[in-house]
Amino acid sequence: MSAKQPPAADAQEAELRVLRDQIDSVDRQIHQLLNDRARLAQQVASVKEHYRQGDETPVFYRPEREAQVLRAVMARNEGPLADVTVARLFREVMSVCLALEESMQVVFLGPEGTFTQQAAQKHFGQSACCHALDSLEQVFTAVERGEAHYAVVPIESENAGLIRHTLDLFRRFNLFICGEVELSPEVSSKAVNRSPRYLVVGREAIGPSGDDKTSLLLVCEDEPGALHDLLAPFHRRQISLTRLETRSSGEHDWNMLFYIDFEGHNTDAQVSELLAELDALKVEVKHLGSYPKAVL
Repeated sequence: MSAKQPPAADAQEAELRVLRDQIDSVDRQIHQLLNDRARLAQQVASVKEHYRQGDETPVFYRPEREAQVLRAVMARNEGPLADVTVARLFREVMSVCLALEESMQVVFLGPEGTFTQQAAQKHFGQSACCHALDSLEQVFTAVERGEAHYAVVPIESENAGLIRHTLDLFRRFNLFICGEVELSPEVSSKAVNRSPRYLVVGREAIGPSGDDKTSLLLVCEDEPGALHDLLAPFHRRQISLTRLETRSSGEHDWNMLFYIDFEGHNTDAQVSELLAELDALKVEVKHLGSYPKAVL
């Protein structure tokens, strides 16, 4: 014959039963809302297919829209879950819903299990189809040929700084930066000088999200005052640089290559004027892209 539970245990079990019933009710509501959101995503895909122009492929993934949604999630969050935690949950929801519209094919420099793969999955979610390739050149080629929708490539390592091979490929391929991904130091290493940074590369230019960066490659003759002349248009407009790297272009000893990240989108009036002024200088300018700042 089992011993009778003490009154306190009975009271606890009764309270827990009520809370569990409430959790089950909330779970059913979440489940219903998730399916509602998925059906809306399918309707979005149908609308885009209906209004497609000829052989033009509809654009299902909009990095600027995703960034806006994630920022809104974090802004309205009231806890107790942390802002970043809630945003990561919503990213997975968006990843699952996007997969209903189109299977997102993403390539990265292999092998599998690298930090680049972690960056790809962090940005696109677990429902994206991520494939490892053997070289960065193959990664860029796959996107340019339409064999993959996007690529995730390393641009800044934790110890070595800017990755030059990636810059060289940006000069050769006509692709755009569509987003950026940062891995936190604890993910990549216990002894880190800076957070590893990755870029999302695609075939289409990205519209403004409201909090953006622009990246440029500039090539000019290595002569006194060259850097001052390049930076003067930024200074006059008080445009903040977030990254500036200089190196030999690798083609001629007298040419220098500058990689510049700065705040703003190319549709902003100030940035548009800046790009026009740079084009007027004796310098080769390649606009790599304007894209949302990393949200997570």
